[in-house]
Amino acid sequence: MFGLLIASPALIGSGTAKAPPEPVCGVCTGALDEAARERGVTVERGQSTMTIRVSETGRAEFVAGVELLKGAEQLNNDSLRHAIVKEVSYTVVDDRRNLRTSVVGDTLRVRYSSDEVAHKTLGIVQFDAFHTRGAPPFASGGEGTPYPGADRLLLYGPPGYHVHGSPGDVTNETAVRWRSDSHEQYSGLIEEDVTISFVPERARLPHLRVALANFVDRVDSFSA
Repeated sequence: MFGLLIASPALIGSGTAKAPPEPVCGVCTGALDEAARERGVTVERGQSTMTIRVSETGRAEFVAGVELLKGAEQLNNDSLRHAIVKEVSYTVVDDRRNLRTSVVGDTLRVRYSSDEVAHKTLGIVQFDAFHTRGAPPFASGGEGTPYPGADRLLLYGPPGYHVHGSPGDVTNETAVRWRSDSHEQYSGLIEEDVTISFVPERARLPHLRVALANFVDRVDSFSA
């Protein structure tokens, strides 16, 4: 019996182990270099930006721009470029819809959309793509905590909505920004399991409305 009590914490500890942090912008990181190298292309990245725009319905448009110091000419090949980009993983979007890629000058541009990263609760647009799924009880694993990946990660709410609180490195009324170094592994910090709320600009009692929306979402998550 005593032996079982000793072993139990170790078992519980192994169940909380998570995957390594994962980038919001995969093509902004060394994952692009690796995917390109596997297809015989040498890529050298410069600065990068990922912009996410959320609509009032919860649909989000993602646009990544990666400066290419080397490899732009080879990535002008549409089929090669598309194959390389498709291999790079994305943390916050399981199903990238309308994936489009292009090279404009010396910049790789990647665009896609998702209907799974935001929703509307009690009139509040809730961006919850940074939530991670844990492992089942007594099992190891779980999703890694997201980090920007891009040197600049920008999140914009719908027109007519304001950001509630200060969830990023820099926040104004309409946008949230995170900074990192795309050439340094796991650089930048995104608060784990944060929900970013966008409130109608003329809404009364915004703090109370956000609190109620979060409560409803929490209850819904337990019943799902």
